[in-house]
Amino acid sequence: MSKFTLPANFSYDDPLPFICNENPNLVVSLAMYGIQASYLVLGAALNFLIVLTIFKSKGSTYRHNSFYILYTADAIMGIYINLAEVFFGRLFIYITPLCPIISPYFFTPSVVTKFYYAAVHYSLGFKTFSQIFMSFNRMTCVILPMKHQKLWRKILTPVLVTLFILPLGVIWNILISRVYINPNGAGFSVNYKDTIPWASISLLHLIHCTICFVLVIIFFSVTIFGLATLKQRIKSAERSLTIVTMIMAVQTMIFAFIQIYFAFLAVYTPSIRGILLLTVSFVFDSMNVFGPIGLIVMSQQLRKDVFHLKSVETQPSSRSVSTASHHQPLSRALSTVIAPISS
Repeated sequence: MSKFTLPANFSYDDPLPFICNENPNLVVSLAMYGIQASYLVLGAALNFLIVLTIFKSKGSTYRHNSFYILYTADAIMGIYINLAEVFFGRLFIYITPLCPIISPYFFTPSVVTKFYYAAVHYSLGFKTFSQIFMSFNRMTCVILPMKHQKLWRKILTPVLVTLFILPLGVIWNILISRVYINPNGAGFSVNYKDTIPWASISLLHLIHCTICFVLVIIFFSVTIFGLATLKQRIKSAERSLTIVTMIMAVQTMIFAFIQIYFAFLAVYTPSIRGILLLTVSFVFDSMNVFGPIGLIVMSQQLRKDVFHLKSVETQPSSRSVSTASHHQPLSRALSTVIAPISS
């Protein structure tokens, strides 16, 4: 097996060639790609259908709902990550016969690898911050039910602008650094040589993930307290919100722990680097695939609209809806809580 080592000193434009390793388990690699590509494409397809449903909605159900606007931005980033991994990242890691054919095109600096690597980490940073704003959105709809819509009409545009700017704080060092490819098993993956060593991508992700984790827990706690103090509690909404928010927090925490390793411990324990690289890819996947699945599972109305399911309404259910309309402020606030149950 050939070993790839970065030269001690090399200029930005120097080629970094290597010989691809032979793959004794091609069938296993192809199966791994097939499995991962399947759920990544599923996540991208569900996100696409949700975004399409939101844009095509004629009323104010989705397009005038601040949560769904935030989710649309998050979903677009999720679609990019999933498709970029299917058609570039995982493709060249697992479809190993492509390595000796394609790799020579990327031995020298390439716009393709630079864009792929920077955009993937930008999207990941974007999704980290979107968790913060969507958690805050859920919190305000519970503790400020009468002011929630008015508040978000004022702050939605600044929030979206901020959401697109903040991830630049994750990738700025990548943009000025050499991006290259290196052997990964019998395929190859994309990496970078940081121009500014202290600002590693792992450390920058760790900082942003830590901020995200702390804020999500705070917003989650306030939201649960707000739901618990409502006079008319909806236990299913509270339970769903608890489960999904905790999964979001656990995903972020695992990702943060892995970034701690790459930022501070990778030099001292290189033997587990490969395992954690594989683990972090599955953490990425869970963050991008769980969102649309969780949202569709938890929101019955969205599920019907996405899949064009006909709702069969009985007379008793119609009476219950008309009865609920007499409690408009509370029911509106709670329906807002029930709908946005994902990140």
